[in-house]
Amino acid sequence: MAETDTKSSMLALLPPLLAVAGLYLLVAVGIESPLWRSLVRSEPVGLETSLSSDELRQASALDMALSRLDYRLERVAAGTAVPPLFLTNVPDDLEAIAEVDTKKRIFLRLMLPLILVVNEQIAEDRARLQAMASGKSPRDNDWLAELADHYQSASAEPAALLRHVDVVPPSLALAQAAEESGWGTSRFVREGNNLFGQIGGDIMPLEDRAGPAMASYDSLHEAVQAYVLNLNSHRAYENLRRLRAQIRARGLFPDGHSLAGALGAYSERGPAYVDGIRALIRHNGLLRFDHAKLGKQGILS
Repeated sequence: MAETDTKSSMLALLPPLLAVAGLYLLVAVGIESPLWRSLVRSEPVGLETSLSSDELRQASALDMALSRLDYRLERVAAGTAVPPLFLTNVPDDLEAIAEVDTKKRIFLRLMLPLILVVNEQIAEDRARLQAMASGKSPRDNDWLAELADHYQSASAEPAALLRHVDVVPPSLALAQAAEESGWGTSRFVREGNNLFGQIGGDIMPLEDRAGPAMASYDSLHEAVQAYVLNLNSHRAYENLRRLRAQIRARGLFPDGHSLAGALGAYSERGPAYVDGIRALIRHNGLLRFDHAKLGKQGILS
C-alpha cells in the first residue's frame, strides 16, 4: 500500500513539473509566456498579450494598435483609464520613426501603464503603513522590518517608513525616462531596458570606456521598479523625499514639476538637469498625467 501511495504522489507531481519544465523551455528558446512573466518574474500581464509580434516589435504597428484600442493621451488627460498594457521592451525601430510627435506619443503611451502599475503596489503598501501608524490595524513587525530593509530606512517605524513608501508622480518619471533614454531610442534601452540612466551593470558606454557601466534589466517593468526604488531609498534623494512629505502634510499631491527641484544630485549637470526635466514636463504637458488611473480589465496579475 505504501509503495502504491508513493507512486500516486509522484504521478500527481508530474503535471506541475512538466508545466514548469515547459516554461523554462520556452524561455530557453526566446519565448516568454504570460504565465512565466506572471508567476516566475512577478510581472504584470495585460492587453499586450492580444497584440501580434509585429505590433510588439515595430513602432508604427504598435502605434496603430494603440489607436485601435482607443488608447489616446488626450482621453487619459480627460480622465479615461489607462489600458493595462505592459510591454516588455521598447520596439526595436522606435528611432526610425521620423515624426517626432509620433515617436513621443508611442513612448508616452508605452511608459505610462508601467509607471502606474508600479505606483499602485507602492500605494497599497503606503495605505497599510498609514493604517498601522494611526492604530487602525495591528502592527506587523516582520513586514515592517522587510520594508525598512528594502527601502534602506534607518527606522522600521511606520511614520518613518511613510517618507520612503510613496509614489513617484508620473510626470516626473515620464520626463526622466524621456531625458535619460532619448525617448526610448538609446543603446542602453535597446540592450538592457535601461530607461533612467541607472549605473551598476555590464553595459559599457562606447564613447567613454572609463565611464561607469550601465545597469541592464530583464524588462521595462523591472527598470521602472528600480528607478522608483532608487528615488525612494538612496540617500542622494533625501531632499526629494522630504519635499514630498512636506507637500503631503499640506494636504496636496506632490507633482513632478515641484519634485524635480530636488533632483540636482541625479546628474552631474545639477541645476541644468533640473531645468531640463522641468522644461520636458512643461513642453509635453506631462502634469496632466499625474492623476491618471490604470484600467483593470485584462490584467492577469
